[in-house]
Formats: sequence, C-alpha cells, structure tokens
Amino acid sequence: MLSPLSSSGLGSRAQQDVVVKRPFHRPPPHTTGSSILKISCYALPDEHEKLLNKCNLLYWAKSLLDFTYEYIDHCIDAAPTLPSFPIPRVRFVEAGIALAFSRHSSNTQGTSEQAPMADIKAGMFSAVYLLEERVTSGTPNDQTFTKFIHNKDYGPSLDEDEYGYDVAIFLSFTQHIQYEKTEGLAFISDYQGSTELLTDPQILTHRYVHFQLL
Repeated sequence: MLSPLSSSGLGSRAQQDVVVKRPFHRPPPHTTGSSILKISCYALPDEHEKLLNKCNLLYWAKSLLDFTYEYIDHCIDAAPTLPSFPIPRVRFVEAGIALAFSRHSSNTQGTSEQAPMADIKAGMFSAVYLLEERVTSGTPNDQTFTKFIHNKDYGPSLDEDEYGYDVAIFLSFTQHIQYEKTEGLAFISDYQGSTELLTDPQILTHRYVHFQLL
C-alpha cells in the first residue's frame, strides 16, 4: 500500500469498491492503411515497472500537496485574522499495487511487439494491477469527472461559470506555492477528479531533478 493501513479508506474493509487500472498501448498496424484500432498489454516486467512508477508519482504528488496545506495552515495560524473565504480541502486517492499469482501453469507468449514472456507456473507472479479509491463528487447528482488543470498548462481549464472553477483556481494557487517553495524544481500538474478526490497527477520538474536521479 502507498500509505499505512488505517481504520478507514482503501483496504479497510472487505468487498470495497475500487478502480482497477492496467497500462495498455497501441501496437503499430500489421498492414498499411489498416483502420482497426487495437490495444495490447505490456509484457509483465514492463507492466510491473510502469505501475510502480505511477505509484511513485502518486506518492510524491500526495507529499507535495500535503506540504502545500501545511504551508497554508502555517500562514493562517500566523495571520491576525482568518481568511474571508473557504479554502478547498482536497486530497489524492489512496492507492496500492495488487499482485496476482497463477493457480495453474501456462505457456504465455507476448504480442508480436513484445519479447516472449516466460512460462508461468502455479504460484508464480502472473499479473499486476493498480487499485485506487473511486472518485466521487459527493454532490446529489454525482458531478462528472472534472479536469481542473491540464498537464501542459498552469491555469484553470474551466470557465468561471463552470462547476469546480473555485477549486481550479485554488489548485492553480497550489502550483505557485510548490514552484516557489521548491525553488522552481517541481509542481503538480494535470489536476483532475472531483472537488474532494484527485487522481492521475503529473509532476513537472526542472531538468536538474532528472539529472540528479540518474
């Protein structure tokens, strides 16, 4: 799990509704001019690596957002008066990696675009999934999934009269805090989800961060 077990949230009870995710890709068409769109799974080692990377990204996004709220709360405590407007309280979904193990032996081959996969024997690791909380809005009509800020932009993707615009403005403000407090190294982008729960973030970083991780 990405977070310690608790008395509530993901994994706290049996038969809990979750979102199950797997990465896919579109292999090149086998014939020129083919209009059939197909998707294919990655080879198991590649799939495992991609989902671990996605979990790591979510972990850092949660940390950045928690840091942002700590900074906001510190400023409020130090101010002589409380702000005259409500501050949105959002968080990223709880998530975890689920590993499936085969109950029967099989001889599985990759697609034509993949390296052949090794034979899977009973009891071996056979599949990997990303499990997340379901994103719900909490509104009477369960407001649809919303893209607040695009991953190639730093301003709200919504107009002033659209549902969630106030949250989009606040999330744009969080980007400013993250950019300033990390001295231009990183900030969260691709904010999306509901006015309570967010998912699938991206983190934009300075190239210096990439070089330091190599």
